[in-house]
Amino acid sequence: MELVLNAVGPVFAVIALGYLLAGRRALDLPTLSNLAILVTSPALMFSVLSGSELVASEWAALAGGTVFVAAGAAVLALAYLRTAGDGRIGLLLPAIFANAGNMLLPTARLAFGPEGLEAAAIVFVTAAMLTSTFGIWIAKGQNGFAEMLRLPLLYGSAGGLALAVSDIALPRIVMEPIEMLADMAIPILLLSLGAQLRNLPIAELRHSVAAVAIRMGGGVAFGVLFVVLFDVQGLERQVLLLSASMPPAVINVVFAERYRRDPGLVASSIVIGTLVSVVTIPAILLLIT
Repeated sequence: MELVLNAVGPVFAVIALGYLLAGRRALDLPTLSNLAILVTSPALMFSVLSGSELVASEWAALAGGTVFVAAGAAVLALAYLRTAGDGRIGLLLPAIFANAGNMLLPTARLAFGPEGLEAAAIVFVTAAMLTSTFGIWIAKGQNGFAEMLRLPLLYGSAGGLALAVSDIALPRIVMEPIEMLADMAIPILLLSLGAQLRNLPIAELRHSVAAVAIRMGGGVAFGVLFVVLFDVQGLERQVLLLSASMPPAVINVVFAERYRRDPGLVASSIVIGTLVSVVTIPAILLLIT
């Protein structure tokens, strides 16, 4: 229990701080979000991945499990929409795409140390690519791949992987500023999440609860299925199950608002999912540690 509290407590404390600061108008949310997406998160991916040891089986398990869980959630969400007879395609966004950045990265680091952060970074990169392609395709209908190519996250990840594969070490004068920016990434992500939650409405409760149930409940079910089917063990098993339980990603509401794809439903799902995760994430950690 102490491990769980030490892992979860700081995460939700910084989220709460972001929420409170947003109420006092002390945060410039667009600037904070852009800083996270365009600068600090790519630096974090570069720093973490460049220093990681590449083990093909571990990468296959983490990336494959992330895709498997997302695909399973997509099937459940499509079945729900068909049963409900409702054309709210926006529900697919929060049901499929989990918060692998703001929530998973700090929780994995606090719960499992640097190795946990490395594993979570693989999940984050995979999830970001899924969101930046299929997420935009769902929201807009096309041009998701072109949008992904514009994101610095892709190049930060690719650069880090290239260094890990080649076993090349950059000089400290280059790595030091990258690592300084990387150290800023997680606090900024959490502050941004808290600030964004302050401004998101709750609406369309029935569909929102369904999206959260599919994302978190269905995600855990498919995560368990994957680790059992493919006999995933150790840290990879723990991080995969933790990632499968994450609430909907905040980036979903950005896509929904930009392309007018049920933004009220998507925003509501994010708020409800994040509130529910205050209970579910500690429970998952107790079960897997």
